[in-house]
Amino acid sequence: MITPELIVRASEGEIAILVASEGLTVIRGRCAPGVQIAGRHIHLEHTDAFYVLEGELTFELGPEAEAVTVGAGGFVAIPPGVAHALRNASDGFAASLSIHAPDGGFAAFMRGRRDGVDVDWDIADVPPDGGLPAAEAVVRSGPPR
Repeated sequence: MITPELIVRASEGEIAILVASEGLTVIRGRCAPGVQIAGRHIHLEHTDAFYVLEGELTFELGPEAEAVTVGAGGFVAIPPGVAHALRNASDGFAASLSIHAPDGGFAAFMRGRRDGVDVDWDIADVPPDGGLPAAEAVVRSGPPR
C-alpha cells in the first residue's frame, strides 16, 4: 500500500506524492472548479503525463494552445518541447494522476512548494516559436469502448 506524502490540502484541492524516484514521480491531485493548475510552459528533458480519475481537465497544447478536454479515464502524455497548460474548466471537481518520467526534479519542486522553498527543475518558458506541435502529444479521451 502506498502512503501518500501530502503536499497541500485546501478548499481548492489536494496534492499528494505517491511515488518519487529519479526515474519516475507520480502525484495524485484533486482540484475545484475553475482552478488553473499550471500556466503555459515546456519541459526540456521529461514527459509530463496525466490520467484523469474524476471529472474533466482542459489542456492547452502546442504553439496555438489548442484546447483539449479529457474526462475520467482519459490520458494525455506531453513530450519534451511541447508547450502546455492545464486547468479545471468544468463546474465540478477533477482528479488526476500526474506522471513525470523521468522525475526532472518535480518531486523536489513539489516539496519546495509545500515548504516555501524555490527549487529549480525541468521547466522553461515557451520558446518564441511556440515549441513543438500539439500533434506530438498523445491524447486519449477515455477508456476504450
